[in-house]
Amino acid sequence: MNSQTYFLEQLVSGTFFGPSRQEISSVVYDSRDVEENSAFVSIIGENQDGHLYIDIAVEKGARTIVGTRKRELENYAKVYPSVSFICVEDSRLTLAELATVVYDSPADHLYTIGVTGTNGKTTVSSFTYSLLNSLSLRTGCIGTAGIWDDNKKTTFKQTVPTTPEAPDIHRVLDYFRKSQMKAAVIESTSIAIEQKRLAGIDFDVAVHTNLTPEHLEFHGTMEAYKEAKLKLFDQSKSAVVNLDDPIMSGDIITRCNGSVITYGLSNMADLRADTIQTSIDGTSFTLYAFEEEFHINAPIVGDYNVANLLAAIATCYQVGFALEDILAMIWTIKSPEGRFEIVDHEAPFQIVMDYAHTPDALSHVLDAVRDVPHRKLIVMITGIGLRNPDKRPIMAEVADGMADEIIVSVDQPGHTDRQEVVNDVLKGFKNPYASHIHSKLHREEAIHQAFDLAEPGDVVLLTGIGFGGYQIIGDERVPYSELDVIHDYFENGSLCEQLKEPC
Repeated sequence: MNSQTYFLEQLVSGTFFGPSRQEISSVVYDSRDVEENSAFVSIIGENQDGHLYIDIAVEKGARTIVGTRKRELENYAKVYPSVSFICVEDSRLTLAELATVVYDSPADHLYTIGVTGTNGKTTVSSFTYSLLNSLSLRTGCIGTAGIWDDNKKTTFKQTVPTTPEAPDIHRVLDYFRKSQMKAAVIESTSIAIEQKRLAGIDFDVAVHTNLTPEHLEFHGTMEAYKEAKLKLFDQSKSAVVNLDDPIMSGDIITRCNGSVITYGLSNMADLRADTIQTSIDGTSFTLYAFEEEFHINAPIVGDYNVANLLAAIATCYQVGFALEDILAMIWTIKSPEGRFEIVDHEAPFQIVMDYAHTPDALSHVLDAVRDVPHRKLIVMITGIGLRNPDKRPIMAEVADGMADEIIVSVDQPGHTDRQEVVNDVLKGFKNPYASHIHSKLHREEAIHQAFDLAEPGDVVLLTGIGFGGYQIIGDERVPYSELDVIHDYFENGSLCEQLKEPC
């Protein structure tokens, strides 16, 4: 984008050293992204300190430097007198404020929808995105499934798996605005909210799916986790709330100052589903909405996805569409990649992939897949090396007794020993040595073992963080494709056979 000259004291609050006016072409937090006239914001993260890269940023053309270490910035100002240095209390908040201004507040020109919750964010976002575009409201989407305009997945680099950093969000929203789109759906994680990546966006609708223990390695306590998510509703004009969630729904209803629509299976919800019937091809249910009754057939599987669909319907209603118009477009909804995704292949058994990597999500998908006619159910579950280890045995507790064969493996090991992760999961089984419980240290081997165990008429459910395109091993993002692993099995046989090792 083109540079513009700004009076820096009108942009942010802080202590200033150097010129009071500067041209700013972009706002960045990574010195590798600096270009001529960038504003470089020094963030102190878990593994890196942006202040250590100020010299590099200046050499690459940054003319505005923001940080929190006053003495260091004052000393830098003496070395680089043509560069402006700003000491602020909160670098992340300043990052969002600068991005909002430099990109000319693109969110103000779009109908913005923030979706938060432990599970279901990506699916609700995808359903909402599908419905709004089918209703001719050109809508983009930002989240775990990628960055989409109203037609296709874009090529924007996504450095954070779900909710991008503030400059990246505003860069995408600016693209949406310039492409004459009218709305944006943004998956809003608790960490992103706490790190102020969404500061400066006044959401038109905030959507709540549920709250179960997750990300406690970051937040510390469930109360802090809940409070982070509640902050989204402080910056929203209206809300959509899952009334079946006892932990958070009441707080949102009390706290939200705007219109609130509730959904769920509760008789008290504004939108309620009843008489739910599931098959491998879809789900039918009765919808009770604002004292009206509708019969719905939807291309989704499972009660939990019915709840996700209700959230999307309620969101479209909050946007301003008539209920009858919304329901007429239910057939167009698309599930995101890796969410109860049925895999096409030549084998006589069914393969289903699902992103379930929390105990609550795993419970829901197991309930759904057990409703699908099958001879034998084979399930792969994983422990995550990068996440709270206390959650690993709970995955086994949820799966125990729910499948005929269970294979335990590892996702995103990071620096954690794979065997340690597997052992943690196995602790959750009543009898971890039972003959139907197996373990493999690598996801690829676990998938192939699941297929080795499968026979005609069986269903194989592969859960965990498999579809994301990479596995974090050590400090590296190692490319990984679930579909390639599946294809390799049918093309070349199981890894056990290829390696001539027993499964």
